[in-house]
Amino acid sequence: MITRRIPALLLALSPFWLSTSMAAENSSADPVTVIDEKLGNKQVELQANAEEFDSETQRFQQLQNDHAKLKRDEQDLNAKRNRAKSALDKQYSRLLEDPEIDLVSLQKEYQDSWNAVKGNQSELLENQQLVTESEVRLSQIKQKQARLKSEFAYLEEQKVEARVKRLAAELSESDVVQTSFKTTCSATMTLGECTSQGQQLTKQKAVKAFKTALMDRLTESTLAKQNASGVQLNVHVQESQLIRTGFEGNNSYFTELQAQLQAKPEATAACKLLNVSTRYCLKSDAYAQQKQQDKNWVAVTVRSDQYNDNVVINGVKYGSTPVEIMLPRGLHQVTVSKDGYQTYNRKVTINHNDTVWVKLREQQG
Repeated sequence: MITRRIPALLLALSPFWLSTSMAAENSSADPVTVIDEKLGNKQVELQANAEEFDSETQRFQQLQNDHAKLKRDEQDLNAKRNRAKSALDKQYSRLLEDPEIDLVSLQKEYQDSWNAVKGNQSELLENQQLVTESEVRLSQIKQKQARLKSEFAYLEEQKVEARVKRLAAELSESDVVQTSFKTTCSATMTLGECTSQGQQLTKQKAVKAFKTALMDRLTESTLAKQNASGVQLNVHVQESQLIRTGFEGNNSYFTELQAQLQAKPEATAACKLLNVSTRYCLKSDAYAQQKQQDKNWVAVTVRSDQYNDNVVINGVKYGSTPVEIMLPRGLHQVTVSKDGYQTYNRKVTINHNDTVWVKLREQQG
């Protein structure tokens, strides 16, 4: 006999999915897309900055070349002026003996050489000012470049966080799946056992279908599927509604049902699927809530009277003293050891910021 029931679960959940859909349509733009746009703009700024830096570097190099030429010219012009002065001095000496000697040409040559020296000095001063300004400009461009790179790196970090958050939200979505399954019951099974087996196998099929659909709907579905091996999605059947059940001959039992399913993935699932560091997944709401309880954490410093010792706290190795860590208030196992010395191994109660001082004693014999 075949039993039929109205698919009430789907009808009951319809308003929920309708409101969810409408909310999704009205939601703001995808944060990852927004960050991508900011990254693009920042990349343009970096490129413009790099071009400005190259241009200013070329200008600075040209100014330095001009400065070197002006310095060479300075030596030549000073030498020329000195020669003109020497020649003029000689003519002045001869003027005492021959008042008719013409000094005009020599005077003009000396004046011209002196003017050339002064002109060179003026150009050197101007060039030095331009070199200084160019150095300042290069320093400003470098500072801006460092800031832009820092902002770009920050945006990249924000993008990874946004991708993880988006995927985590997508993995947490629930859905209604309608599926059917036909199983063969053994002759030794009771009617109840056969019914239970049919329902369980149908739910398993629904879970598998839900997983497949869930992975297909992910924004970064291709990447997630490549890294899906070993990731626990932990799909739960929250509610189920039988639509049609019954025997169909030859010990075959048919089950059709609707089920509301939701994944409750492991804490690091989003990070594993995106192949990023699991530290991004520790920024979940649960972790953030835990971090807000900073009053339950204290700063602890472990020191000893020996170098190159080994510190282990609650089974975790922290290297040699001094060790500075954050620990929750309460009882902690502290072990400090070193070859040739007796091991310090104590349970220490810590309720506030504190320092644990350890004195290691040499082993006897």
